[in-house]
Amino acid sequence: MIRDYAVITLGVLTLLATSAAVYGILTINTQIQAKPEQVKIPDYTTELDSLKTQVDSINSQVNSINSQINTMSTNLAVLDTLKNNVADINGKLTNLATNSTTIQPAALTTYPTYASLAVVLDKSNYLQTDAIQVTAIGANPQKTVDVELLDNTGFVVLHKTIWSDSTGRVSYSMQLSTALPLGNYQVKVISDQQAISQSLSIVAPSSTTTTTTSGVFTAQTDKAVYNTGDLIQVSGSGQVGSSITGVLTSPSGKTYSTTTTIQSDGSYAMFFSPVQPYETGNWGIVVTNLGQSKSLDISIGTGSSSTVTFTAQADKSIYQRGDLMQVTGTGQPSTTVTGVLTSPSGLTHTTTTTTNSDGTYSLYFSIGQSYETGNWAVTISNLSQSKTLSIYIQS
Repeated sequence: MIRDYAVITLGVLTLLATSAAVYGILTINTQIQAKPEQVKIPDYTTELDSLKTQVDSINSQVNSINSQINTMSTNLAVLDTLKNNVADINGKLTNLATNSTTIQPAALTTYPTYASLAVVLDKSNYLQTDAIQVTAIGANPQKTVDVELLDNTGFVVLHKTIWSDSTGRVSYSMQLSTALPLGNYQVKVISDQQAISQSLSIVAPSSTTTTTTSGVFTAQTDKAVYNTGDLIQVSGSGQVGSSITGVLTSPSGKTYSTTTTIQSDGSYAMFFSPVQPYETGNWGIVVTNLGQSKSLDISIGTGSSSTVTFTAQADKSIYQRGDLMQVTGTGQPSTTVTGVLTSPSGLTHTTTTTTNSDGTYSLYFSIGQSYETGNWAVTISNLSQSKTLSIYIQS
């Protein structure tokens, strides 16, 4: 009995133990099932890498902006320096403008000399009744030009305002007065801020006649070949106040005459204008003064080298020491022309040239400072023909 009871008790205990175990397992399982699921964390690696790249780019841009700011600061410093320099220059210019007002009157009466302006007078010695032929080049075109005659003290005794032409050339005849005393003078030409002077002398009639009225009779044409319709000019020197006659003869024998009087300086000029139409060919001119005659040959509108006449003429009749004398004319084309300049004592100077294809030529003689004064002869030869010209060299 006791054994059965014990068996039953053991069985009940076993059953209780088993029930307790099962309940414990069921409780644990329920708790496990009731526990929430574990949270999973997302992967942000890619986004972080992208943000890092953007931050690096922003840092780079910030550095670039800082560099630009530094550059702008430097430029502003330079501009500030330039501003100070400009202010300094402006102050100096203001001072210069203020100072210039005190020297302006002197600037108006003082004219600098520029090489571009040049003046030439027709001679160096004048009588009180003469007119000074003033020619100037290099003036400002088509503007007023002042031409003045100054005495040896610098006082202006004659003044004229004229206009230059479109090339800057000025030509004016300044008539002298018997009220002017003899002595040394200057012709001054003033064009804006340019000024140039040329010296001259006003002399008594006796001093002029010793050089220009020495009995030298010369004649030359202004050129050797003319076109039909050209004005033919003959100039030269002779006895002062005497009459001079010229006769122009055409190829067919027609004659044209003119007469003039030699001026107080011993020079003359006469002009021929034959009746139109001109005959073409070789023309002759005979100039006569006090029983002396000169024969000149010219050609009008020939156009053929085979009929070109040998001619020769000097560019003027009276020369100063240091002048350059030019002899021009015509001859047979592509042939040699020889010129011999002979002094009063017989010394000679020779030069040669070759005629051009149209028969024209130019010879030049340089008149030295030591050349004798007086009557010189110029002999020009071409093939078997020759021409002799007379010139006068004065000191």
